[in-house]
Amino acid sequence: MNFLIVLLVVVSAVPCLVGFKSENSELVYTGVVFNPIDGYSYLAKMEIGHSGDWLFTLPFSRYPGEGRLLFPFYVTAGQISRLFSVPASFFFNFLRVLAYGFLLWIISRLIISVKKFVGTHQSTLFLMIGFGGGLGWMLLPFGKFGADFWVAEAFPFLSGLANPHFPLAIGLAVGSLLLLSNDMNLVNTILAGLGGLLLSILSPFGFVVIASVITLSWIWERIEKCNTSAIRIIVFILFGLPYSIYQYWAVQSTSQLTSWTAQNQTPSPAVWDIFLTFSPWIILVIFGAKFIFDMRNNWIIRKLIVWMVVGLVLTVIPFNLQRRFLFGLFIPITVLGFIALPIVAEKIRISFKKLLKICLIMTILTPLFLLSMTIFAPLNHNSLYYYRSDELEAIDWLSTQERKPVAVLASSETGLLIPTVRRIRVLYGHPFESIDADNNKKAVENFFDGRMEINECREFLEKNEIDWVFIGPRERLLGESKLINDIKPDKQFGQVSLYSVSRLLKHD
Repeated sequence: MNFLIVLLVVVSAVPCLVGFKSENSELVYTGVVFNPIDGYSYLAKMEIGHSGDWLFTLPFSRYPGEGRLLFPFYVTAGQISRLFSVPASFFFNFLRVLAYGFLLWIISRLIISVKKFVGTHQSTLFLMIGFGGGLGWMLLPFGKFGADFWVAEAFPFLSGLANPHFPLAIGLAVGSLLLLSNDMNLVNTILAGLGGLLLSILSPFGFVVIASVITLSWIWERIEKCNTSAIRIIVFILFGLPYSIYQYWAVQSTSQLTSWTAQNQTPSPAVWDIFLTFSPWIILVIFGAKFIFDMRNNWIIRKLIVWMVVGLVLTVIPFNLQRRFLFGLFIPITVLGFIALPIVAEKIRISFKKLLKICLIMTILTPLFLLSMTIFAPLNHNSLYYYRSDELEAIDWLSTQERKPVAVLASSETGLLIPTVRRIRVLYGHPFESIDADNNKKAVENFFDGRMEINECREFLEKNEIDWVFIGPRERLLGESKLINDIKPDKQFGQVSLYSVSRLLKHD
């Protein structure tokens, strides 16, 4: 499995290597591999640390609110990148690949714990967990994507493409389950507590899932009259609770962060999509349910059963962030489905090897599509994956102009990029982290496409206390603002024009 770990780590690095290799004198790769909107959110959080701050404020908003100790992983990463003068785009990908490698190593430990159930097929199971997906590719002919194309926190490989904290959190979750089942000693107890703390920081929802799994597993063990201890479970939960409670308070304690939470809607995919996403393994689990349940006396099988049930149940509760409970769910479903594969093959009268081959082919198609998409996007110089060099020059210049944070009006796409480079405030840039996102996005588009009259433009800029208007190629794609028409810019960087709002307001 060591060879497969190295191979998959290299594969996960290919998209960003293509991006860096495809840079030229006009385009600078941002470092984003998958889902640019989320990717820039992580880079903007790193920029907070890179600028020397430790407290999180909304980076994509004109009024960011009071600082809170949120997203410490990315803020600390930004501090480290500043300390060693490493570009955030490179350091983000270094952490991403490293975290994915850690997750793969933890998965290999998990497979060793179930080796008596999978026999000589450990490497195959490892590949299916570490690189596999579901049947979401079947929706592609209909112009749709299954959840295995976008719910990154559920799938090891997809999480490894998306960011560093998903694979690191999933690795900690699986590692904690393995650790909590080892012989009880002081070192393991301390490590269990540390695992709870780190998991609560990286993924509060992941912490809730694993805390539920170990608690319900312990209750099940007590019902089965097993000799089990709750000490390390209590330690795990007690170490993870304080930051979870703090995070809830921090978000609710400022109006800006409360607004951000209200916009951050992540409901679960439809039930049929979840079924398709976790197939064929969930189908094998259903057909082999009795066979799996009969193995419940094994500690790891018991925990995997509980994890699968907890994950599926939590995703249907009425809660606007319920998708987050799909955290790592592909792992227990795949392991249990793989274990049930022989008995299902016997039931449907097909050879084990043939059914295994069918499952292997079906589950690697989605990851292959994802890999192709994440390679061709930067290779084709998709604008969402690159900064323009003149944009970077303009942003750097703006960041040196005033002591207070500068407020800039730019298009949605530029507003998404600016906070990842410097601590400059934008009115809109992110659908979740910009305050009053829908209304501000519409207003920004009306300003740049000319639908806003001159007096309305001036009132709009004054009301939002904008200091500079940023006009580059991305803004010109929207149209031409009536306020800017025929006015000479205050500063020009290549195709980027900067206009001082104080001068625009005085211009007749």
